[in-house]
Amino acid sequence: MKFSVLFGREVSTWSNEWQHECEVRYLAGMKLADRNEVLDGVKDGSKGIKGHRGDKAVAYLRAEIDRYAALKAKAG
Repeated sequence: MKFSVLFGREVSTWSNEWQHECEVRYLAGMKLADRNEVLDGVKDGSKGIKGHRGDKAVAYLRAEIDRYAALKAKAG
């Protein structure tokens, strides 16, 4: 079990919640230009996450990245 910033509670490291937390944390730690390449897939013909999951999924991830950053800033 690990504490999830996004869910505000302990979650299993085998859970979908923890998988989501790790993905968001990884993306939040990237430089903005690199993150946009991963999300939008604009470099070297890469499909990126948008090409695999669609526009709605990328919009959701962007919102979650912002929420994660705000929660981390609030926690100090």
